[in-house]
Amino acid sequence: MKTLLAGVTLLILGDSHVTFQDSLLSVLPESYEKLGAKVVTYGVCSSAPNEWLKGPEDDGCGGALRMGTEPVKDPFAAPFPFPDINSLIAKWNPTAVIVVYGDTIGAYGADTLPGEWIDAQIGPLTAAISSKTSCIWVGPTWGTFNPRYGKTEEKTRRIAAYLSTHTRPCTYIDGTSFMQSSAVKTVDGLHLTPESYKAWGAGIVNATLPALTTENKG
Repeated sequence: MKTLLAGVTLLILGDSHVTFQDSLLSVLPESYEKLGAKVVTYGVCSSAPNEWLKGPEDDGCGGALRMGTEPVKDPFAAPFPFPDINSLIAKWNPTAVIVVYGDTIGAYGADTLPGEWIDAQIGPLTAAISSKTSCIWVGPTWGTFNPRYGKTEEKTRRIAAYLSTHTRPCTYIDGTSFMQSSAVKTVDGLHLTPESYKAWGAGIVNATLPALTTENKG
């Protein structure tokens, strides 16, 4: 299996789900590198996708830059501002960019989904990535209701369904398809326990392999 993704370079971008110890930041790089890929991961807590057009800045919530499987660093000592997407692609020359975003654009507090606003968050980024390399978009997984975030099963389904048809030409990965909602455990309604992050991460890796192995053969 070590050679399955040999020669593949992955650039992973995301929000808080790829920013902290024991999140996807601790799961995805290890999993992909075991398959032979080179991985570079950037995470910015509370960020929106379109921030990568200019490069995310420090908003006090924390960030991450992890090269391969090096030790996860202090998120509050991240080297902000991070580069913009065009600079990142030019620097790392990734085979594919994996974008992990859903919760920060889920509009969980809104009765109706603000489609025009969401399109402005995702469209420019998908266009920028797909003009240079392959793109994979990973949508949100389940959570539990907490008034702080307002995430519910219904609203998770709502944003997942929207992203499935609005992230093209990226390959969309439905983060709700890997586990039953009752199996996902959280620490605050939104962020998962380490075990649930491992399960979510395993689902992401398995779901992305068909696209990544096709790219590798190409």
